[in-house]
Amino acid sequence: MADTTLAVSEAADVERTAPRQDCRASWWRYPIYCLIVVSLPALFLLSSIFIVRSKSFPVESHDPFLLNPDYAYSLSHVNCDVVVFGDSTAITGVDPTVIEKSTGLKTCNIAQSQSILALLGTAALDNYLQSNEPPKYLVIQLGPESFSRDHQQFYWPEGITLLLRKKFGLRTLLTLVAHPQETYGFAIWAIKAKLGALGPAPNFIEMEATFRSRSGLLILPKPPETGCVKHGLLWPPTLSWIKGLREKYSVNGTQVLIDVAPIPACENDIAQIAASLAGVTDNTLPVYPISLFSDLDRHLTMVGAERSTEEIAQQIQSRQQRQK
Repeated sequence: MADTTLAVSEAADVERTAPRQDCRASWWRYPIYCLIVVSLPALFLLSSIFIVRSKSFPVESHDPFLLNPDYAYSLSHVNCDVVVFGDSTAITGVDPTVIEKSTGLKTCNIAQSQSILALLGTAALDNYLQSNEPPKYLVIQLGPESFSRDHQQFYWPEGITLLLRKKFGLRTLLTLVAHPQETYGFAIWAIKAKLGALGPAPNFIEMEATFRSRSGLLILPKPPETGCVKHGLLWPPTLSWIKGLREKYSVNGTQVLIDVAPIPACENDIAQIAASLAGVTDNTLPVYPISLFSDLDRHLTMVGAERSTEEIAQQIQSRQQRQK
């Protein structure tokens, strides 16, 4: 009993003599903690901006759609008779050399990926038209998903990269801040891409040679697909946007063709897609065997691109004959 009393007494003495925690000395810890938490994403974003705006990043990214980010903006006084624009289905599916051979018209392909088109709009096309004579024909090819401008989320690395490289400013920064989740994911992607560049690079030599020799055609270095990929919900086309494209570019003698890109025969929603675009596009929905696609049911093999381009060339030839 005496030992217990002694222990309690000693504990009380320790409590009385222990230094009291000064609340005034620790009040700053919480704000500093909050500042660190907020600063980390900001530091990631700032570092990613410097990374993607660097001259070497398009190659370091190992992204085929970023290898030639300035191609569409570099064409000055080339004065193509046929200009191809659109999303990645046009980059990987329209061969200018095929159109030239079939129609005798000089052709160039300045299409960009879906997210670039969504974030920068028609900036590349507008820049081309300012530096060249108006084309006789403007072919705008889009995948079924790109015809809808509503309910879409295209804040993907390719689009944000080009946005920062071509339209860097306060408005762009505010756009990124308004989409924190996508922006943070982009920052992580850019940093990983930069670190990944320290390792072995993929072999894009043949792909780049094709791009240069065929005036903008990009054939992905992938084998033909053997089965369809499941796509998400397809929203109806935005008719006002499509009408606006026709009105804006059907000037100075330019004829505008707006086409839907081919889809594979194993696609689940063929009837729905065809019905939604009937009377909207200048072609009917092309349906190809899955073996003519190499990526995501939308990007074509070389054989698929040649077949698709021949159909576009026939559209142009039909208009040429009507004019005669």
